[in-house]
Amino acid sequence: MNAALEGKAYPPVRFRVDEDHVARFAAAVGDDGSSVPPTFVTVPEIAAGLVRAIADTELGLDFARVVHGEQEYEWSRPVRAGETLEVRATIESIRAKGGHEFLTLRTRMLDEDGEEVVSARSSLVVRGSG
Repeated sequence: MNAALEGKAYPPVRFRVDEDHVARFAAAVGDDGSSVPPTFVTVPEIAAGLVRAIADTELGLDFARVVHGEQEYEWSRPVRAGETLEVRATIESIRAKGGHEFLTLRTRMLDEDGEEVVSARSSLVVRGSG
């Protein structure tokens, strides 16, 4: 991977927390659907960050060798069905160790007032070729 891209911010994505989408997601994860399941924020996180990192030819991420290493979220408040979030993804770090590469993406989700609702950090391991 191109370590010079550490700190690169991808253009923000607007993501509507659609009630039907939330209901389908809740059913899939066995949630009662009375609120937005906490892990629902993975959907906009993938759209704003991971999909773009995979498509970023300048980054050079070999997705065929990727293993999801770690995931964390920090909520300022619960996500609400019907709201629209602005989702901003940044390459937080790119490291190499022991023949493997490590990519960490940080994704911030802001409400319509510009207040942060959720901050996510996803770490990917790109397995060495040997």
